[in-house]
Amino acid sequence: MKKILLATALLSSTATVASAETGITFSGYGRFGLEYVEGRAQETQIASRMRININGKTETDSGVTFGGRLRLQSTDGGAASTNAALFFAEYEGFRLEVGNANTAFDSAGLLYASEMGFQDSSAGDPQGSFFAYNSTGGVAPGVGIFASYSVGDFTGRISYATPDQTTAAAVNEEISLSVDYASGPFSVSLAAYQDGAGIANNDGFFVGAAYAINDQANVGLNYIDEDSAPGKVITLYGNYTFGATTVRAYVADMDAAGADTAFGLGADYDLGGARLSGSIQSDYAGDMNADLGVRFDF
Repeated sequence: MKKILLATALLSSTATVASAETGITFSGYGRFGLEYVEGRAQETQIASRMRININGKTETDSGVTFGGRLRLQSTDGGAASTNAALFFAEYEGFRLEVGNANTAFDSAGLLYASEMGFQDSSAGDPQGSFFAYNSTGGVAPGVGIFASYSVGDFTGRISYATPDQTTAAAVNEEISLSVDYASGPFSVSLAAYQDGAGIANNDGFFVGAAYAINDQANVGLNYIDEDSAPGKVITLYGNYTFGATTVRAYVADMDAAGADTAFGLGADYDLGGARLSGSIQSDYAGDMNADLGVRFDF
């Protein structure tokens, strides 16, 4: 009887280890609310998105993790669509992605730090053209390769993407790099791309720095220079948390003729497993945008 109990315990233990090393998991988020865009035919609309990531992975006896991801997504009431597959391998801080891969520029740690609202938007975001992990179709029908290495507070990345590897026509490949480093309350982020989105001589550069104050506040400054964008952008942003509330603000200046100074004011309220978020923003044309809604992650 004891042998049977021992065998049962061993089998249960093995099953637990196996389930931790291999299998299918789901992750994603949902969001819904109201969005106002000045000058649009119907200025106030219901905005929504449901995203489900299907993640599969297995771990070899040598400790290398192999996996892949597919994404299902429905935005603003549209039919759900899937995207091209991302494949990856991970080992001791090193990660390699192939297929509908992330890109180094788009993965820079502080690039989107000024975003706010339940849709996570900001006029301080990049304005130019470059490749990124695509939720609906990948680098169709091309291929990307992404590699990153993290040790301590340092992360370095490099990526390569080709718009179409199956055509005989001459195409341009995008190459991008990024580096993130943190030391105490300070963090910095650098990134650059060449021939962004496969467009010849379309290059871009980003540098950002942020400072955290007593785990309650954060202030940062971003600078973006892109050939395919109207002009250079400098963004100053910050946030402050008290209790369940976080307030956010940014001001962005574009070095382009006729461009207004953009700004945004927003707030999040932690609902415990979800957040209520809203923002009021003015873009470079002086048009007002606003949103108010709920986002939950799973």
